[in-house]
Amino acid sequence: MEGAELCFEGWSGSIHMRTENLYPGLARRVFSRIPPIGERIDWERFSDRKGKPSAVLVPFFPKGDELHLLLLERSAALRRHPGQIAFPGGAREESDRGPVDTALRETTEETGISGDAVEVLGILPEVHAFSSDFVLFPVVGFIPYDVFSEGITPDPAEVQRVLDVPFRSLGNSPKWETFNRKGKVLKYPVFPLDDDVIIWGATAWILWNLIRIIDGAVPERTECP
Repeated sequence: MEGAELCFEGWSGSIHMRTENLYPGLARRVFSRIPPIGERIDWERFSDRKGKPSAVLVPFFPKGDELHLLLLERSAALRRHPGQIAFPGGAREESDRGPVDTALRETTEETGISGDAVEVLGILPEVHAFSSDFVLFPVVGFIPYDVFSEGITPDPAEVQRVLDVPFRSLGNSPKWETFNRKGKVLKYPVFPLDDDVIIWGATAWILWNLIRIIDGAVPERTECP
């Protein structure tokens, strides 16, 4: 398979990527389970959702024979969710047609990665973060390794550092913690990584939904702290 092009059918088009180093079995298993986005969906389709519409990019990239994810540690100076581990993304703007536009625009603003460099694969179920009242739509994308290694210029006002997370490192079941909301005790996942990095909140739910989808489950919309 060295030097071949891996193609996944069944979306609005096809997904093509070079696999000089990427282990094709893992890529096929991951990307074939992500819900296709079909026609580019508009924000008006979600006008019945409660909360502030927003979107994040869940960016995969190849490294050696593995799939990795790009995550960000948010600046400690930010008003919302300072210092948390998150995917690039943010709130809808009037010029955004839909979640894909929002996710790609915010990714460019926060990391310098051009939206043209991202191959959009699909969209995951939304997550409602009730503490900020944002409804996050996770857009899954693929970026070439050279874009990750050479094309990132983080905005220091928003990004403390860029994290390179091997997807396999998230394969074990997360730890589960509880929180109380309106008298209900609810559980949420937590992914502890190396270097005392902890992924929780909406980002952890997005990862957990992604892992469950790859394992064949059908997760629904989620509420988190």
